[in-house]
Amino acid sequence: MAGLLIGKKLKNGDYEIRELIGKGGMATVYLGYQQKVDRSVAIKVLSSQTGMDAEFKERFELEAKTIARLQHPHILPLYDYGAEDDLVYLVMSYLSGGTFESRIAKGEVTLDEIERVLREIGGALDYAHRQGVVHRDIKPANILLDGEGHALLTDFGIAKLTEGNIGLTGTNVVGTPAYMSPEQAQGLEVTGASDIYALGVVVFQALTGKLPFNAPSVLQVMLRVVQDPVPNLEDYVTDAPPILNSVMSRALAKEPEARYETAQEFADAFSEAIRATNKTPSIQRPLRQIEGNNNTAQLTRLPVATKLKTSGDPTPTTQTVIVQQSTNPLILLGGFAIIAIALVVLVVILTNNNNSLDITIDNTPSPQQPTPQQTQIIRPSVPTFGRVSYTTTNSLGDTANIRLDNLQLGGDGVYVAWLINTAVAMPALRLGELTLDALGNGTLRYVDEAKTLLPATYNAFLITRETNATSTTPSEDVRYHAQLPPSLLQLVTELLIASPNGVRGGSLLAGITLEAMIASQHAGLAAGSRTVPTMHIHAEHTINILRGETVDYDNSGRGENPGRGIGVYNFADKIDALINTVSNDNLVTTSFEINAEFIRVCLQNTRQRADEVIILEQVLLASDDVEAVKSQASQSSQIADEVISGVDLNQNGDIEAFEGECGLAQIQNYALLVGTLDVLEGGLN
Repeated sequence: MAGLLIGKKLKNGDYEIRELIGKGGMATVYLGYQQKVDRSVAIKVLSSQTGMDAEFKERFELEAKTIARLQHPHILPLYDYGAEDDLVYLVMSYLSGGTFESRIAKGEVTLDEIERVLREIGGALDYAHRQGVVHRDIKPANILLDGEGHALLTDFGIAKLTEGNIGLTGTNVVGTPAYMSPEQAQGLEVTGASDIYALGVVVFQALTGKLPFNAPSVLQVMLRVVQDPVPNLEDYVTDAPPILNSVMSRALAKEPEARYETAQEFADAFSEAIRATNKTPSIQRPLRQIEGNNNTAQLTRLPVATKLKTSGDPTPTTQTVIVQQSTNPLILLGGFAIIAIALVVLVVILTNNNNSLDITIDNTPSPQQPTPQQTQIIRPSVPTFGRVSYTTTNSLGDTANIRLDNLQLGGDGVYVAWLINTAVAMPALRLGELTLDALGNGTLRYVDEAKTLLPATYNAFLITRETNATSTTPSEDVRYHAQLPPSLLQLVTELLIASPNGVRGGSLLAGITLEAMIASQHAGLAAGSRTVPTMHIHAEHTINILRGETVDYDNSGRGENPGRGIGVYNFADKIDALINTVSNDNLVTTSFEINAEFIRVCLQNTRQRADEVIILEQVLLASDDVEAVKSQASQSSQIADEVISGVDLNQNGDIEAFEGECGLAQIQNYALLVGTLDVLEGGLN
């Protein structure tokens, strides 16, 4: 029938059908010509079966009017609509740039383009949602590109009004299986959150060239959408930073309320993530960078042989299907066990980078960063069922926050959560009884009344099945666990509480902060000096405090150090050594590696700032004119302050773990994060 319409004129000759553009399950699109205004148009003709349905024609007219009032720069304009000779059609703007689907298929998409499309289509979606319209079929084929590469969203023809009663009964679930949200696949209520999920699938596909969920049959695809965990972006893109994986995991969350509230929020998070990669320093075990280190670079995808895929992986389809709600097969299959996901191998390469400057005064070089010998550890990636993290309520690290996903249900008794110490014999800490929903998800928050620094006291987590709900010790029936090496306890303890290498037995963080504070004071005194001897004395003090030395830089006959004699560099090295000890243990997790990297970034910033201060104080020592070096003295004092405070380089209101931003003041927060525990199935090893 598609060919038979070529040459046909619609609406008393206003529109002439000239050429077939494309055909889908619900409609056929033609290139048309509008003689009155001498322009090309796109004419979408709905299938004859659909067009012959009188009830659908009524719905079509109502929704066509709704589409027509959607006036947005990134929504394809609807010029006209009509129904004649068993044809139901829409007349829209014609774009020559093709579809985003074809761009993805050719592998030509850059990060810049993905970001732009996400912002433009996201803006269109947020606008439509504010008008009460949900698209329901977001996919690359419905994203058109104009001659300048700007994206416009089309095919609102299957959208429904989300508010008000339009007086019709429509009970169909409409959409493309691979892009359906879990709630849409189950025939549940569809809201704007479903469009945001589908937009997340589009972005995932643009980044990886793959759909997050695919299978040989429509039913299997829908089942995977509902039940399978969200794929890890790093399994598909070799240089994807962890923060970008977190953004995609939220966009593709199973529960609508867990996703971004708006597409704009999703787009903002995506932009922040891809820009964060440019600010992450390449030190020790760097977060993997996006190739070319700029946003116009192509993403490096893993070779096909190394990707997670099933044999005979089908080509992604753009088929649109309709499933009656009353017979939705996923509802019947809801009790089936979750499909197991394949194991992947995560290779964590632990290396160091010497970035400190070689500064020489009187032939005395500044201390260089050590290069700790680390082992390349290959860790298998296994399914996780939640996470335990620590925050502060009444005292540092006194709060445990537990989030659980997809736990097995059934059986007698109750689930109880515990923290334990695997290094020494001590009572388990009961966190409380777990309450799970029908999908095995739940949360629990525990605040320790004794104000214990929990990650310094416990390195493991258990979920046990208890027949006695008031039990005070965990049973042997351990269903889930999480664990970090016992060396984590020493790391957190020495970093935040007490260390034999601290000042008078205090913590390493307190010690390095104290040395930095004293150095900052003397850099300020050097900057405020009115005489050359005084300036030289305080410049010498500043350098010796940072280095932990007593070198006679001002040729006074004695080297002076009014600090504690340990030095900022030495403290930073001791903290790094403790982190490396944990990193080299087989029990360490990817979460630890990521969070420990934040501390390393801040320590690297500390070393680099200390290097800069020493260079500037060196200038002061070499000068016999206070006024001539006022600028250097002032700059040195400012940088010495930033050793502790850090600086908000990107001016976003937060000082983050980026190169040149965080300082010593931010390490305490990241020290709590290193205790984060990933929940696994089964008991402790």
